[in-house]
Amino acid sequence: MNVADANELLPTGAIRSADGEVVVPASRRADGSLRKPIRIRKGYVPQEEVPKYKPVGQRRREQEAKAAVDATVDELSMDTLSLMEKREEAVVLRPRSSDKRLYKERGQSQEQLTKEKGGVTPPVETSGPSAGDDHQQLKRQLTRINQQLKEIAKLEGAERGALSRQEKQKVEKKVQLQQQSKEISAELNGATVTTSTTGPRPKISISL
Repeated sequence: MNVADANELLPTGAIRSADGEVVVPASRRADGSLRKPIRIRKGYVPQEEVPKYKPVGQRRREQEAKAAVDATVDELSMDTLSLMEKREEAVVLRPRSSDKRLYKERGQSQEQLTKEKGGVTPPVETSGPSAGDDHQQLKRQLTRINQQLKEIAKLEGAERGALSRQEKQKVEKKVQLQQQSKEISAELNGATVTTSTTGPRPKISISL
């Protein structure tokens, strides 16, 4: 028996006998009966470790689906991600002490003038949703679409007949989701958005 055979990884519960044979020792069952030793031949692979056979067509579809998902995700280049991070950073400038005094004096003058005229101080207008909120919403929507595309890629790798009706409808939406992903990416890059009358999302036209 050489060193390679001695160091070979044995199956669970098996031992190597003095003559070099790999066996599962004899044991007793729960009812007390004797279980004979089992000899394991060299090169034996347990059934659960045998790789599942896949037809050539199925393996090819899985590879093509994975390549399509990778191409969609790669559309968000490093420049795009870097641009989105810069837009998220809101720079807030703190007013100087002289500016604070000026704002305070203007506020007092306006309040005094209003009291003299007997009028009512106009309410302060509140701004609507900020551009940062819209940006975050587009990023979340893009993330959901990319997740759906990954799920569709997995479904395309399976046998067509094994898919349910709902899963088939999801696969049919692949082209539409890819188009939406491109439009949102373009909008995040600062493209000009025009209203579309045919699609569920706004139509994107990039101004050069």
